[in-house]
This record gives sequence, C-alpha cells and structure tokens, in this order.
Amino acid sequence: MADPASPLRRSALAGLLIPGDFGAAPFNGPGILIAERGPLSVVQIEAGSDDPIAAAGEALGVAPSSVPNEATGSGRPRILGTGTGRWIVSEPESRDLAAHLRAALPESAAVTGLSHARVCLRLSGRDARTLLAKGCGIDLHPDAFQPGTSRMTSLFHASVLIDCRSAEPVYDIYVHRSYAAHLFEMLRDGALEFGCRIA
Repeated sequence: MADPASPLRRSALAGLLIPGDFGAAPFNGPGILIAERGPLSVVQIEAGSDDPIAAAGEALGVAPSSVPNEATGSGRPRILGTGTGRWIVSEPESRDLAAHLRAALPESAAVTGLSHARVCLRLSGRDARTLLAKGCGIDLHPDAFQPGTSRMTSLFHASVLIDCRSAEPVYDIYVHRSYAAHLFEMLRDGALEFGCRIA
C-alpha cells in the first residue's frame, strides 16, 4: 500500500502525551525524557532470492548491514537489521518511501509500509537504562547494548524494536500503534521516581 506523506496523520498518543515535568524533582533535573518522534516513514524490507543490500544502499544513500541487530545511517534514513535478510528503514516523513524502495529493489524483495502501524518513542536521560531494565529482559549494560545496534524484545509486555542511538543513553523505541498508549503510560509511570520530562 502506498504511504504518501499526509498532513492528516493523527498520533496514537494524541491527548495522552502532555508536555511537562512529572514525578520527583531531583536537584539535577529529571532523569528521564520521553518524546514521540514523527511523523516518520517506516518500511520493512525482506530479502528474497536476490540480495537487496547494494540496491538499497544506492536508493537510500546508506547501505543496510548484513549483520542482524546492527544499525546504519544517522536517521535520514536509519536502517535497523532485525534478522537475517530483514531490515526496518525509518526517516522523517517527506516522500513515499515504500514506493521509492519498491522501484529500486529487486522484485524478489518484499517491501511493506509500516508508517501508520508504528509509533516511535525517544527515551533519554541519565536513568533511561534503569527504566528500560524495569520492563525488559535484554542485557542493557553499555558493553552489551551499544550505540549502532538494535534489539527486538518485549518491553512492559509489548513487542518493541529498541534502537540504541547513543551512549548518553538515547533509545528510539518502535512499538505497534495499538500498544503505543499502553507502553507510553508504563514508561511515564515507571519514570516518576526519577523525575520525568515529557516533550
């Protein structure tokens, strides 16, 4: 299905994500910052009989990694390896990304537009890693989950894709639209003890 840029897109968190400071008020400021990223174009690529990496690299200006869980690109676009021969591509919405990739990749590659099916939350702050540890079982130690890598996992009982963007730490969390409100509320409530700033 085509995924044209549309000014009519409504956030799944509309009316729920209210900017402000919440919870504890540490002397050194909130330990958690939560923001919604978007609107984003999000597309899944699944390789077929032909390797799409070279064609994807030419079409996007940055090549996907052949190694699962590795990320490439700075965000315009960002390409996350989610398994052998599978990637998620995201970028700020400005074009029909799915159509662009369908035209560029081998016919055997499956390109699926997910822009309307995913919400991306950015979680950052000095206590972000501790908050994530409350809700998921992956190893979050900085030596184990490094910038430039991603993980598919469960976070507060929602399936998510977590992209480690920097060591500060900063994480982008992709979640199914239907679970976005649940996940946002769990993250917000879990962040109150650290002080939480929502933007």
